[in-house]
Amino acid sequence: MRREQTGGDEPDDPRLRDDEDRLRQLQRHRQTRAAKGIVVLGLLTILLLFIVWNARSVRVSFVFGTAHIGLIWVMLVCTILGGIIGFIVGRPGKTFRFGHDDEDEQR
Repeated sequence: MRREQTGGDEPDDPRLRDDEDRLRQLQRHRQTRAAKGIVVLGLLTILLLFIVWNARSVRVSFVFGTAHIGLIWVMLVCTILGGIIGFIVGRPGKTFRFGHDDEDEQR
C-alpha cells in the first residue's frame, strides 16, 4: 500500500525499507510503553490498597528519638523515597528518535 502512494518507486528501494523498519520500531516502542504503563497502574493500585488497609498507628524509631505515626504515612514516605531513588538510578538514557541516520550525521 505504501509503495503505491510513492508514485512508482522501485520495490527494493532501501529508503522505503528503512522507513518501514523505523515505523515498525516506533510501533513496538509505543506498545512497550503502553504495556509498562498498564503494569505500573496495576502495581500502584495494589500498593495503595495495601497502604490503606494498614492505616493503624505504630511506634517508629528514628535516629534521635521515637514517635507514634500512622503506618500509612511511614509506608507512603518509604514508597515515595523508593520511587525517587529508583528513578534516579534507572533513569532512561536517550529517547527514541524517528528520523534518518544520514540526517543525524549532518547536524
